Amino acid sequence: MVVGIVAEYNPFHNGHKLQIEYAKNVLKADQVVVAMSGSFTQRGEIACFDKYTRAHAALLCGADVILEIPTIFATSSAREFASAGVQLLASTGVIDSILFSAECPDRELFISEGEKLVELENSGAIDNEINTLVSNGISYAAARAKALKTFLSEELLSSPNNILGLEYCRYIFSNNIKMDIQVMKRQGNEYNDLSLTGQLSSASSIRQHFKLNHEFLAVPEEVKNLYKTSAFVSSNDISPILHYKLLTKDSYEDYHDCSHDLSDRIRNNLKDFVSYTQFCELLKTKNYEYSRISRVLCHILLGLHDVDFQTAKANEYITYIRMLGFSKNGNSLLGKIKKNASAPLVTEPSDIVNKFDIRAADIHRVITIEKTSNVSPNEYTRKFSLVNI
Repeated sequence: MVVGIVAEYNPFHNGHKLQIEYAKNVLKADQVVVAMSGSFTQRGEIACFDKYTRAHAALLCGADVILEIPTIFATSSAREFASAGVQLLASTGVIDSILFSAECPDRELFISEGEKLVELENSGAIDNEINTLVSNGISYAAARAKALKTFLSEELLSSPNNILGLEYCRYIFSNNIKMDIQVMKRQGNEYNDLSLTGQLSSASSIRQHFKLNHEFLAVPEEVKNLYKTSAFVSSNDISPILHYKLLTKDSYEDYHDCSHDLSDRIRNNLKDFVSYTQFCELLKTKNYEYSRISRVLCHILLGLHDVDFQTAKANEYITYIRMLGFSKNGNSLLGKIKKNASAPLVTEPSDIVNKFDIRAADIHRVITIEKTSNVSPNEYTRKFSLVNI
């Protein structure tokens, strides 16, 4: 049996290792395939390590094949991130089950509410409620969140991980994907909690602790040496290049997810730009959450316009399967993926046609070089490697 996981691994930590162990020891998976974000994350932030380092960490801790979620969707809303992640796994043609961790471990509730959400969307009930709320001055994101609470279990709408799990289920059912659903109880502190809580702590708290103390806690022993020899990147490292990009534009509303009002707000406040995180806080309002602003700034930095997003979505999310690494155990899956996949399997960067994946990797590389003063290979010269475990 092959189990699929959608993840960011920003960074890979003990909770992620526990999930892979659950897949292999409890679900009896022969292999675990991970659909992982690349150089930027769903919140719009640059990843703390480059995608190859994060893939390597996962492979050291039991994952077998790591695939890259296209940047266009890895930096989009929870709905689009989840949809692309599931579609990437489904595109391999080898996944039997998807496993996700959530605060609510009730598998049957996720399944029933996922099916219900599809029915509500097909009937137009959700859209009608959203349109009513938007006409009353509420932002689309806030309106959708409120509309969902009208129809669905509040327990599944109480945390980012629960919401992602619901979106995985929605996409599976709305597209009739033959993939079993498995849920594991999430361990440790809340997703955005910045306080370490022992060996099982959130990625946010682990990143924050490293920035302040320059040590990694709550991560597997197998990856500590890898992290020590890799360049750690934080959100504000993109500040200069983002500031310059903003200064070169007069309007931003054609970038993905940027409204006319938000474009004006960015332009009117640009004189007060100090750093990426400071600017996100400055732009934040009750209608524009930090994560929405962060994603929009990421899209401006990457040159990702709304037309690019719509085109990629119209192509059903996945046009090629980009592999970032595999283990010795995962090697046996590659032939099956090549035979069964609905999109070509790409192992050489020169075969990549999506400019945003290349651009995101280039930006990450430039920042890494600036921090370390060491030249690193670009996407076209980096050698693909096997983690021989």
